[in-house]
Amino acid sequence: MNIQPVKTDAVQVPSKARAKSAPGAAEPAGVPEQEKAGRRERLAEALASEPAVRPEVLERAKQLASDPDYPGPGVLAKLAERFIDDAKRSK
Repeated sequence: MNIQPVKTDAVQVPSKARAKSAPGAAEPAGVPEQEKAGRRERLAEALASEPAVRPEVLERAKQLASDPDYPGPGVLAKLAERFIDDAKRSK
């Protein structure tokens, strides 16, 4: 696989970058306190209705953990290559 490097010469970086908050992390200005409380309450109810453990996902994890060939030598070799390449670049 031949991957061409990305050229960033033409990219302009603003002098003062603003940190972006996660979508929906903050309420917009001007939202009444009652509405904010209602949203928090609905969110808490939705979270409480979700199961703490998904049995099908847990069963799949158990199957993978018991498989001595998981994830496989090919995947491990690629992962090792990435670790080595990253270590070389960071020096």
